[in-house]
Amino acid sequence: MRGPRLVAQVLAVLAAAIALTTMHWPGGSQGVPGPALVPRVLALALLVVSLLIFRSPGTSAPAWVRHHREVPLTMALLAVYALLWRVVPNGHGVLTGVVLLAFLRITGLSWRGAGVTAVLMATVLQLLFERGLGVRF
Repeated sequence: MRGPRLVAQVLAVLAAAIALTTMHWPGGSQGVPGPALVPRVLALALLVVSLLIFRSPGTSAPAWVRHHREVPLTMALLAVYALLWRVVPNGHGVLTGVVLLAFLRITGLSWRGAGVTAVLMATVLQLLFERGLGVRF
């Protein structure tokens, strides 16, 4: 049972590091979320997952994971997305759509389903950030 508890401890340390790093960031004002909102929510979610794993360490994933190729491919895709974020000028919607398309294809969706879903999700995310949150890219 050492492995799951170690993972729980690493997640708790990561959550604490995120929370401490964003301690001095503004949380927001007058109903408008600030830059600390998403990292703090992430830290809270990591802490909850850590506590759940620590409480029930024997219920972890089996040694053979069903999608053993898709998980590292998704991690690599997210790394490429993060690296290209500053490189692509004013193309964040397109970059998000391409990454979503690649992710949905990795998970087994057809080209048509993945394409429609990626375009819809990228459009909704772009509108949410620009119109809902007032964040310009």
